[in-house]
Amino acid sequence: MATSMAAASGRFESAKTIEERKEQTRNARAEVLCQAKANFEKEERRKELKRLRGEDTWMLPDVNERIEQFSQEHSVKKKKKNKHSKKAKKEKRKKSKKQKYEKNSESSDSSSSSEDEWVEAVPSQTPDKERAWKMGTAENQNKLFTRMASKFMGKPDGDYYTLDDMFVSKAAERERLGEEEENQRKKAIAEHRSLAAQMEKCLYCFDSSQFPKHLIVAIGVKVYLCLPNIRSLTEGHCLIVPLQHHRAATLLDEDIWEEIQMFRKSLVKMFEDKGLDCIFLETNMGMKKQYHMVYECIPLPKEVGDMAPIYFKKAIMESDEEWSMNKKLIDLSSKDIRKSVPRGLPYFSVDFGLHGGFAHVIEDQHKFPHYFGKEIIGGMLDIEPRLWRKGIRESFEDQRKKALQFAQWWKPYDFTKSKSC
Repeated sequence: MATSMAAASGRFESAKTIEERKEQTRNARAEVLCQAKANFEKEERRKELKRLRGEDTWMLPDVNERIEQFSQEHSVKKKKKNKHSKKAKKEKRKKSKKQKYEKNSESSDSSSSSEDEWVEAVPSQTPDKERAWKMGTAENQNKLFTRMASKFMGKPDGDYYTLDDMFVSKAAERERLGEEEENQRKKAIAEHRSLAAQMEKCLYCFDSSQFPKHLIVAIGVKVYLCLPNIRSLTEGHCLIVPLQHHRAATLLDEDIWEEIQMFRKSLVKMFEDKGLDCIFLETNMGMKKQYHMVYECIPLPKEVGDMAPIYFKKAIMESDEEWSMNKKLIDLSSKDIRKSVPRGLPYFSVDFGLHGGFAHVIEDQHKFPHYFGKEIIGGMLDIEPRLWRKGIRESFEDQRKKALQFAQWWKPYDFTKSKSC
């Protein structure tokens, strides 16, 4: 009876049950290992096929030269930086030693001089002052000190604020400040880790392993021009992207924004000569996920491009929440997005060539689709939804042909080859 109760309570197990449980654990572990092995082999086969097709090595000749130039400049800068850092460290060490020595010498001089002053000051006291000083009791001195301390702590004189209270509150404040600093440190570490993880698998970061270099058309100083790694929405669909991981146009430095505008002007000129209009889109959502900023350029026929502002204005006015905290439609004809939308807010922006456009601050990111701008263009051109909703994958050969054709179009308008770039 007692044995059955013990077995029911789970304290004892038979040898057979223990063996069965161990066997289940072994089988589960073997299954996980087999799955991991299969995934690894699949990934290796994929990499080998990519290598055989030349996806990792093939690039446009001009881009290849530019990347080599970039790597050389980077290595030179790194060497200089290391030299400067070593010199700075040596100088800092010397300076700290010098300061320490001076501080010690000053403290020894000041202590000797203060002793002399104290010795000289005692006889100079008048008998009345000395009597008044002796008459002050310890209790009065404590009261005076408490009063001064309470004034220093920002407490009114009327409060019963003793010396003990002061020390307790001071200790509590110090503890609270320490906790706040620790929380801020943990938050900064978590943000850095999430950014590092995002950058590692980012499709647009120049140093990322996932970066498709065969789609790059031109590289500037801090910005590059590339083609989408899915089927293009229209012929000539391209992307202007910062080399470093920046999240939005509102957070960019002035020089990066100026270079983006240079690419934009060249693209507008190129498509104008081909009898096309072009629209520039940017959707900045999911600030916590820290996506890379992408400025899309989509060329359109002239008659569709003329009607585009009406379509976009209507769509923005009907989008998102009915009652919004921010202005529903922001006009960008007089000032750009960086001066129209506050930093850190999610937004959608559209520019029509060089004539400005509209912006919209996104109130509810769950209701606002990330393909909002492409959906409007898809409706205008009657494009099938799967093309703008998720995108259709392209083979390497198709992407290579697309890059070669666009490079021929871009060549007469390429400003990145000039000495200023």
